Amino acid sequence: MNRDPGLYGMTVKSRSLGDFMISERAYPARYTTPAHAHERPLYCVVLDGSYEEIHEGRRHECTSSTMLFHAAHEEHLERFGGEGGRSLIVEIEPSWYDRVCELAPGGVHTAACDGGSLRVSGAKLYREFLSGDEASRLIIEGLLLEITGEFLRIRRTPESAPPRWLEDVREYVRANFAGRITLGSIGKAANVHPVHVAQTFRRFHHCTVGDYLRSLRIEFACRELAASETPVADIAAAAGFTTPSHFHRIFKRAVGVSPTQYRTHAR
Repeated sequence: MNRDPGLYGMTVKSRSLGDFMISERAYPARYTTPAHAHERPLYCVVLDGSYEEIHEGRRHECTSSTMLFHAAHEEHLERFGGEGGRSLIVEIEPSWYDRVCELAPGGVHTAACDGGSLRVSGAKLYREFLSGDEASRLIIEGLLLEITGEFLRIRRTPESAPPRWLEDVREYVRANFAGRITLGSIGKAANVHPVHVAQTFRRFHHCTVGDYLRSLRIEFACRELAASETPVADIAAAAGFTTPSHFHRIFKRAVGVSPTQYRTHAR
């Protein structure tokens, strides 16, 4: 196991901001990192693509709705899918992390979260990383404190093993994300009461089913914008959005830039 390999993938852009080294990194299709650990704790915002994260024998499917925290010195590896991926990595100076631990003994545990408020915070973080103006350093530190607080909440939420039907729910939503999905249709597919579906999904995935559905639509749109010349309005319709204006508003809120700006930056 490589204890201090730096970061894998290719650097697209990087910025050093005091206690934080932030870099946008791209990974080729079907790339697998060696098992490794980092000397400094870090956050990872998945921007597009997907990969399987393996940590302590547990596997997590990471998509553009995912944000992760890696504690220092904890071994993990990533296996990227056929489209590769792109992530924003925020490496944290130990002195800053130590100050957090003074307020929250035990610190933040290695964890992954899909969707919800952390997805919005990740989009804001990426937007400030790209802006590079004088205020961005202060805004980024504030966002990282907010993100750290959310991960502390995850740490304190007791969890047992998820029920088997929960994976069926995820697969149903993934297979039908562009259509009209309701909690009733999901519950019928999984043979579980819709209220129980909603409560259990949020407990284990730290976001609502609606958040997860929206993140899948945004993930699809990101792929299409980066890889095709399809008009934005057609991509919006194919992703399940009712109107182009609704798509534009949701996309910018989630990703931090407009669909047109994203298409330009992704190429």
